[in-house]
Amino acid sequence: MQKKLTALIVDDEVKAVALLQKLLEDTLQFSRIDLAYSATEAFQKIDLAEPDLLFLDIKMPTKDGFSFLRDIQDLKINSAVVFVTAYDKFSLQAIKSHAFDYLLKPVDRKELIDCINQFRTRIQEPNLIDRLSKFVSSYEETPKLRINTRTGYILIDPVNILYCKADGNYTFIDLGDRQHLCSIQLGTFESMLPKNGFIRLGRSLIINFDFISKVDRKTNLITFEKDTKVYTQTITKSQLKELEVKQAR
Repeated sequence: MQKKLTALIVDDEVKAVALLQKLLEDTLQFSRIDLAYSATEAFQKIDLAEPDLLFLDIKMPTKDGFSFLRDIQDLKINSAVVFVTAYDKFSLQAIKSHAFDYLLKPVDRKELIDCINQFRTRIQEPNLIDRLSKFVSSYEETPKLRINTRTGYILIDPVNILYCKADGNYTFIDLGDRQHLCSIQLGTFESMLPKNGFIRLGRSLIINFDFISKVDRKTNLITFEKDTKVYTQTITKSQLKELEVKQAR
């Protein structure tokens, strides 16, 4: 008889937590399933529980999943991390390169069972903490960018950018709640951005995939969600095709 497992689910979405909890219970492989609806609550529970499997959402308010992993490094927790996210496979390339598992929302029953079975086959893996440390270090906070404008300069945290659009020799930067026009060409600006998350579409547009919630093929409209607010941007049909190709890689 296989040993029963323990799990901790960390996600701010109540319905997502309830669904994953039910799916885990249905496998009959878990003796305990703890729940946390924020990184702060999870930090309080994980040191005591030290679960076999940590099911971690990436995007959470106040503190995201990556920040949470940084916080628990000193605890030397040996839980296997499974990212549960609405991101698509393009945004998960870095996760896969560090050999962590992930599940896309809404969680599929078969994919979850496969994930658990894969965990059991490598349950004695010795380098989990080392891999976690390297993964977290690769996501250390990116320094703010100093961007020249017509009247001076601004400082922008690139993780807050929704998209950037070429405007002649200038670049229009949309942060959702505010916009900037900077005196730098889009190609030069692209070289200043982090490698993860941003996608160049044609000669005129760069989008931050982390904020995309919907792509409408009929209207060629991208919908972004940031801080509970919704923003849209129209793209061309060729840009839409390029986006789908890059997602599939």
